[in-house]
Amino acid sequence: MSRSAATDRAASSRRPETQDKIPVFQPYLGPEIQLAVQEALAAGWLGMGRLTRDFEAGVARFLALPDDRHVVATNSCTEALHLAAVLAGLGPGDEVICPSFTYVAGHQAMSMTGADVVFCDVEEDTMGIDSARAGELVGPRTKAIMAVHYAGLPARDLNAVHDIAEQSGLRVIEDAAHAFGSRLPDQRMVGSSRDLACFSFGPVKVVTSLEGGAVVTPRAEDVQVLHELRLIGVDSDTEARYNNSRTWEYDVVRQGYRCHLGTIPAAVGLAQLALVDEFIANRQAYCRRYDAAFADLADVRTFDADWSTVSPFIYVVRVPGDARAELQRHLALLGIATGIHFQGAHDFSFYSARRRGPLDVTERVSAEVLTLPLHSYMTESSLDRVVSGVRSFFGG
Repeated sequence: MSRSAATDRAASSRRPETQDKIPVFQPYLGPEIQLAVQEALAAGWLGMGRLTRDFEAGVARFLALPDDRHVVATNSCTEALHLAAVLAGLGPGDEVICPSFTYVAGHQAMSMTGADVVFCDVEEDTMGIDSARAGELVGPRTKAIMAVHYAGLPARDLNAVHDIAEQSGLRVIEDAAHAFGSRLPDQRMVGSSRDLACFSFGPVKVVTSLEGGAVVTPRAEDVQVLHELRLIGVDSDTEARYNNSRTWEYDVVRQGYRCHLGTIPAAVGLAQLALVDEFIANRQAYCRRYDAAFADLADVRTFDADWSTVSPFIYVVRVPGDARAELQRHLALLGIATGIHFQGAHDFSFYSARRRGPLDVTERVSAEVLTLPLHSYMTESSLDRVVSGVRSFFGG
C-alpha cells in the first residue's frame, strides 16, 4: 500500500492521531467499519447470527485452512483458549505447561478448568516457548502444552512442541492472539496445521471485532462440542441462529458458557478482514523503518526479522533494564506512550506457588522489553517522532 493511501486511511478515522500524544495502540475505525455497523444495526438482529457464520468463514478463507480444519468464533481470545482447554480435557488435578512470559489471560483461561499451570521458559530470539524446557517439565499430570506466538513472530520451536506432545499423548493449544496473518516456516498461516489454535480479535489487535476470538480445531467432532460450550450447553440452537432465527426445542447436554460472538462484532470483524492485507503490509513497513532507525544504537535490541512473514501486533525493543523506566518517562514527556509486554506471570501472587522450570530468559526479557507505538496507517510525523524520541534518549 502506498504512503499516501495510508495517510488517507488515517485521516478518515474518527479517532485520528494527534500531535499531543501518540498511543501505543489505535484501531482503525474508518468509514468502512462504521458503515458495516450501521448496516448490521439496521438489520435488527443483534445476537449471534448470519454474520457470525460469515465471519468464521472469512477467517477460514484468509488463513487458507484446509477442509479438515474448522473455525468457531467466541467473544474473546481468553474464552477461545478456555474452550480449547476444555476440549483438551483439562480439569482439576491436571497440569498444562505454559510460558510464563505472556499475558496472564492465557494462564487464567487454563486455570478456569481447575488445572494447574506449570511455568516454562522462552527462547531468546522469538520469545516463544522453549521446547527443550517444555519437554523437561512433562510429568504424570501433564495433559497439554500452551505455545504462544509473541508479537506476531511464530514460535520457532512449534514443531518440536507438537512432537513432544504427540510422544506423550498431550494436546497442544497455540495462543495465536498476536499472530493473525503470520506465516510458519513452511509458509502456511499460523493456525493452519496440527492441533488447536486460538486467535484474538480484541480492541487493539491487527484485526478487531471490538471484542472477539476464535478456536481453530482439526477435529470435525469438536465443532458441535464448541457450539455447545459457547452457548450455555444448548445442543441445537446454533444453526438456527446462523440464519437469524431461534429454535424453541432444544436440550442442554453439558456445562456451557455464554461466550458466543454477536452480530455487531462480527460485522466489524468482516469489515476489518477486507482490509487485513493493508493492515499487515503497512505494519511490516513500520517495523522495518524502526529497525533501520535503531540499528546503530548499541543499547536498543530489535528482533532479527525481515517481517515479510510476520503480521506484527506490537513492536518491541529490548533496552537495559536499569534504563527502561527513565526511557518511558523521556518518551512520555514527548507525548509518546509506551507499554510493557510482558512481565513473567510466575511473579503474580495468584501463581507464585505454581510448579516451574528454570526461567532465566523470562526474568531477563521481562526487565528489558518495551513496546513502542504501532498502528495500522500511522502518519509520517508519528513515526518520525517515535524514532527521534528513542534516538534522543540514547544520544543517537
